[in-house]
Amino acid sequence: MFPKERQKGEEPIKFYQMMDGNILRLPFVRRGRVCIILYYSLLFLIQTIKFLYKFEWLYFVQYGFSYFFSFIILAYIVFLPIGAHTVRSFMEEVRWWKTDSAGEAVHKMIKRKSFQSIIIMVINTSLISVTMMAFAIPQKVDKNLFYEIALFEDMFPKWAPVLTTIHQIQAFFVRLFGLVVSFGQFLYPYYNSKFQLYMLLYFIKNINEKSEIDQWRIEQRLLFCLRSYITLSKATRKMLKKIEVVTLVYQALILVWSISLASYVLLFQDDVLQQNFRFASLSICSLFMLVILFQLGQDTEDSVTKVFETLVSIEWYNWNESNKIIYLMFLVSALRPFRIQFSENFSLNYNMAGQLLRCAASVVLVVYQLNLM
Repeated sequence: MFPKERQKGEEPIKFYQMMDGNILRLPFVRRGRVCIILYYSLLFLIQTIKFLYKFEWLYFVQYGFSYFFSFIILAYIVFLPIGAHTVRSFMEEVRWWKTDSAGEAVHKMIKRKSFQSIIIMVINTSLISVTMMAFAIPQKVDKNLFYEIALFEDMFPKWAPVLTTIHQIQAFFVRLFGLVVSFGQFLYPYYNSKFQLYMLLYFIKNINEKSEIDQWRIEQRLLFCLRSYITLSKATRKMLKKIEVVTLVYQALILVWSISLASYVLLFQDDVLQQNFRFASLSICSLFMLVILFQLGQDTEDSVTKVFETLVSIEWYNWNESNKIIYLMFLVSALRPFRIQFSENFSLNYNMAGQLLRCAASVVLVVYQLNLM
């Protein structure tokens, strides 16, 4: 029933293997990534100079939305190799079991959750594709929204239509690739860890099974479960520690972009009304990603509680003193809280989701009241 630990680097789930950096190590992808970084860096430099030269807050608000959105996409492209390396290191550090190691019932649950994760990825990719396509299809107001198009018309008026078309095509694929791969890099270690936890909970529940008060066998099973839990939690915390700075950068960029989006919607309502589908698809896509991320963050917190509750349900009364000490060590380890944190005060959970919802409701209320004035 209790499997032997497999060799490091073996993964029980393969459906996100494309997210672990194999694609990013391809020569043409690496060269394309460097070209994209240089291209957007040049655009940002020119646009920043124009912001400083004009020094008009209305001009900044007008193009701030697309300016910071492109900045977020560029950050995704820059940090993709870091995320891939971090995920790959995590997968190599943990010893993975076969998905059928914990019996047929757990194996079926893992297969069901695996299929569910694929559905989530497909829906997310579809929503991102529709949103990026909506912003790529030309509209009359584009020159008032996209700073890149305004730059082309100012600097290369004769070539502006051609340059705009080329830019919109590459922007569609760059944004799609960056957002989809980043989201997949988050789901990949999460689901592998979740499946590992399912099997670990099964092993903990069955520590006493067929033992006939065999203290030595109970000790080996306890140590097996304790080592597995410590290894998984240690590797997960180490992975999150590595991406802590990157997460803070994303958090700051998304916050600034959200403020610029709210300002644009408030001050350029005529342009917004001509882009209902764009902003509706953007809202639906963003909401879906946030819901999934908050759900995964809350589930990560609850996983430690599940381990503790399973441990408490074990009949340990007839164990010897040595096994009781190991059991107590396991309980103490399972009491340590585990959160996906952005900072000391902000964690990815339902509480943070509620705070963001209240802030969003306040912004909508302010915009509504200003429209009535």
